[in-house]
Amino acid sequence: MFLLDYMRSSQAAISKVNEHRILWEKQLFYINHLRPADSEKILKDMRLHYLDTKDPEVRWMLNQDSDELARALQRVEQAQQRFDEVAVMNVRIASQLRLADRVLISYQDLVEALASDGEIKRSVISLLNIMSLLFLYGCIIAISLASKKLLVDRMDRLQTFLMLKFPAQKQEKSSDEFTRLEQRIFEMTARIEGYRSQVAWAEKTNEKLLILLRSHEFILKFIEITSNEILTDKTLLKLIYSLERAMNFDNVAIIQTEDAAVISGEHVIYSHHPPPSMTNERFDELHRNGMSSYLQQNHEQREVRCIGVTYQSSGSGLGILLIETGKDRLLDNTELQVLEISAKLLSMATKFQNHDEEGRRLAVLEERSAIARELHDSLAQSLSFMKIQLARLQSAGDNPEKSSAMLTELRQGLDAAYRELRELLTTFRVHMDLRGLGYAIQTTLDEFSQRSNVAISFDNRLVNCRLTVNEEFHMLHVVREALSNIVRHSKARHVTILLDKNKSGKVVLTIDDDGIGFTAKADTYDHHGQVIMKERARTLGGELEVMAKRHGGTRVRLNFTPKSAQ
Repeated sequence: MFLLDYMRSSQAAISKVNEHRILWEKQLFYINHLRPADSEKILKDMRLHYLDTKDPEVRWMLNQDSDELARALQRVEQAQQRFDEVAVMNVRIASQLRLADRVLISYQDLVEALASDGEIKRSVISLLNIMSLLFLYGCIIAISLASKKLLVDRMDRLQTFLMLKFPAQKQEKSSDEFTRLEQRIFEMTARIEGYRSQVAWAEKTNEKLLILLRSHEFILKFIEITSNEILTDKTLLKLIYSLERAMNFDNVAIIQTEDAAVISGEHVIYSHHPPPSMTNERFDELHRNGMSSYLQQNHEQREVRCIGVTYQSSGSGLGILLIETGKDRLLDNTELQVLEISAKLLSMATKFQNHDEEGRRLAVLEERSAIARELHDSLAQSLSFMKIQLARLQSAGDNPEKSSAMLTELRQGLDAAYRELRELLTTFRVHMDLRGLGYAIQTTLDEFSQRSNVAISFDNRLVNCRLTVNEEFHMLHVVREALSNIVRHSKARHVTILLDKNKSGKVVLTIDDDGIGFTAKADTYDHHGQVIMKERARTLGGELEVMAKRHGGTRVRLNFTPKSAQ
């Protein structure tokens, strides 16, 4: 394409120069055969036919980056210029003819320069063609060598590697490398599919393990919460939040009805939003089967999957653990078992709490009966004694000494009766802490520490021993009575309380102080208080001892065998 463009412009320039060259040759031929007068006229006409160096076809020569063309064109301009100067000065015809010959010779030189430049361009293009062919041949050879290395050598190494890693089950002797490679690839694809199935199974197993771990953590937390706290609305809210996070549910609710026969009078606790309303048909299905799964629209009018599990609530009521999740999600057996276990744990915790409350109510009734007996045995006897003293005072008449002695005894009886009444009122006001005996004793110690300057330490080593509410109540009052006697009579500064269980299975309550000590004859301990404590010990089926310590102070020891160990 370069040569086509170049040759077209070169031929146009050569034609232009040859046109002027031929014209000048003809004119010079005629001049040599004409008279001098006619020759001069022709020479003037020849000045009108110079080669125009500003013509685009002539100027093209200067753009060819050829020194020979530039010099030839420069000689043409110089020859034309000299010829024109001589013609203007009217020099002799012979001199003008010599300069005209030079102009003609410059035209011929320019034509030869153009032809020579064209030959050079064609030679360069031919050389480039040859080099291009050589480069092409080199590329073909390089591609051939690379293809051999890729398709033969590397294929052979790949085939060898695959044969070592994946030996062929069946090998054809006449098959080529590509056939064997294709066979290996098919076998590898089959094995990869098998591995993919195993990975999918492992991922599914991993998901189930994660669900099991989360379920295990939830159940442990459930047991911990129900063991340490009462099943209030706040506690149930903690449980449903924990269940929602562990099992990735959308919403969890607990519905408690007052009567299992009807759905009215329900109490609802939920994590995020109220659960969908339950129809009588759903309620009856849950009541019959214990578990039900169905699709229903929630409060956002979006269809969700609801799964309900029933459990035994307080009294004749029925509890429902209702969860919401995506409508396309189907719970597996593990998740359903977690819901069933949660419902059973709720039922057990509710039953234990009801039994505990019932036991506490019975303990309160027993304690009130004991207080009534104590009122009859202590305060009533004191009032009867004061009534007798009043009758004696009336019969004494005008005997001042006898009246004074009777008034003193009456005053002492009133003081004792007042003290006994305060003790009984204090005993009646004491409530057993629902968190257990340890919390109740600690609350009592805090109370006595604020009322006196006695430092009290408590060591509770009673573990894995379940006491009845009645046993806890009597032990608490033994502690209160002993502390009351220590604060009033012993002048102690330190008190140590130890709650333990010995090898024979008996519960031992030991209260030590560093006061003035105890003797059976001295009135350092309240006799009436000892009677009450020993009466409580007999109620528990045990015994209570009040003794002096060898290095000073007093020890009160209560021991009995709990009903759980009998």
